[in-house]
Amino acid sequence: MKFSIIVPVYGVEKYLDECVRSILSQTYTDFELILVDDKSPDNSPAMCDAYAKEDSRIRVLHKPINEGLGFARNSGMDLAQGEYVLFVDSDDTIAAEALASYAEAVKDNPDVVASGLTLCFENKKGETIRREELKPQAFDSGNTAQGKADVFAMLTENRVFQYACTKAYKRELLLSTNVRFEKTKLIEDYLFNMEVFTSAKRICALDASFYFYRKPKHETLASKYSPEFFELSKRRYRLAKNYLEAFDKDEKYADLFRMDYVKHCVSAVVRNHSKSANLTKREQKRFVLELLEDLLTVETVKDFAPQGFVYKFLKRIMLKKKVGTFYFFCTTVAVIRGF
Repeated sequence: MKFSIIVPVYGVEKYLDECVRSILSQTYTDFELILVDDKSPDNSPAMCDAYAKEDSRIRVLHKPINEGLGFARNSGMDLAQGEYVLFVDSDDTIAAEALASYAEAVKDNPDVVASGLTLCFENKKGETIRREELKPQAFDSGNTAQGKADVFAMLTENRVFQYACTKAYKRELLLSTNVRFEKTKLIEDYLFNMEVFTSAKRICALDASFYFYRKPKHETLASKYSPEFFELSKRRYRLAKNYLEAFDKDEKYADLFRMDYVKHCVSAVVRNHSKSANLTKREQKRFVLELLEDLLTVETVKDFAPQGFVYKFLKRIMLKKKVGTFYFFCTTVAVIRGF
């Protein structure tokens, strides 16, 4: 069997049929679909059982307790039998030609094949009002350190590295390294990919996007308040830096990842404007001061050599620890995003 497609299922009866039908409609048919019911409270478990009766390629795992997306994926990996593993979220869909394109790409036996995705932004009615395609460049790392550093930086620059749903992973590699998703809701895909990419010998990228990622109007994990977000952002930056240092390529791509760190600093402050944060203006400004005084922030921003006006402005106010100005900038971003 060529592919195992793992779909965690929780509270998605509204979207599940569209997701499953997109997988069953693949032009390439040598795959199994593993539906992992993460103790879903709605009608999703019964729907999963009905799909399994309809198509012999479908297997269903009903978990006794809810453990979250990452652990549901781990459970699916334990059951997988395909040569390559893919992850699809149960409220998303994939293009009919996705597996056929991956099947062509894995003929040369890479450890990972990466592609892009389309972000589908919805209004409050659930209607798609805007699409944004994120697509990498075609790339083959070969079995070289240079190639592994280059493909990592390219996928990061094109904003697709962090997604687990845009990749096909060789199951043999996953088994030999025993890589697993951690129990964190924010950067679990990023942490998983860092571990996989560190162990992988050859990584390929396709100049295509097959995945349709739903972006609802309501508050999601990508926008809601998370007190641990800043610490996780620091961890993310250190992992990227260490990865590139291992290949002596940290300086070549240094500013790309410094810019990524600055973006996450802004995002950390913007999230504090979320209704779920329940933080006073004084508390939010105190957080800004702590962020600007953080040693990693000081070191990273000091070495940052930005090109555009906005990042030059951010570097200046961050270095001078202009709490009010930085707070005002992030507040403006929050308003634009509709917080």
